[in-house]
Amino acid sequence: MVGIRMIGKSALIVIDVQNGVMESSWNPGVVVGRIATLVERARREGVPVVYVQHEIPAYPPMARGGEGWRIDARIAPQPGETVVPKQFQDSFANTRLADVLDAMDVTHLVIAGAQSDVCIRATTFRAMFEGWQVTLVGDCHTTEDCEVDGGVIPAEQIVKHMNASIQHLEYPGRSVEVVAHDDVEFSVPALEGVA
Repeated sequence: MVGIRMIGKSALIVIDVQNGVMESSWNPGVVVGRIATLVERARREGVPVVYVQHEIPAYPPMARGGEGWRIDARIAPQPGETVVPKQFQDSFANTRLADVLDAMDVTHLVIAGAQSDVCIRATTFRAMFEGWQVTLVGDCHTTEDCEVDGGVIPAEQIVKHMNASIQHLEYPGRSVEVVAHDDVEFSVPALEGVA
């Protein structure tokens, strides 16, 4: 049964900031630069940084060891930091992410990375469902343009829509917020009406 995680600490979750993902994403240099700033701050403050790394075994550039699979060197994990491999959009699906976070007594996830409309969305929704408090770093996620019904939705618009829509997501006993990287608080958010 899913429980609400009420006592614990924060972790920064960096999703799919990999060479093969970022090369086609919107504003990658700026977004990765902001994530790098956030990673450095988390490390200084003793907040665990957990990397999620997508792999596609049947597609060599994104297969384990491929150049596209590698995490961007500007935010590369340091020795001792956790990297969780995944093969689905939801970072919890068939991975050890939940176990890793529970072992660290983490209750608040600060989420950054790619792709806004797929892996970021799926992971954020799942984290809320599973009982974590969530902060989506609104200027630290990106995606690529999406072709649909003969038209194109620009990546920048997708990012903005994700930020706008996630603020209205509600689950009992959980909080969700969208903040800029400079405004991230690495503390467990207080819940309205909970003393």
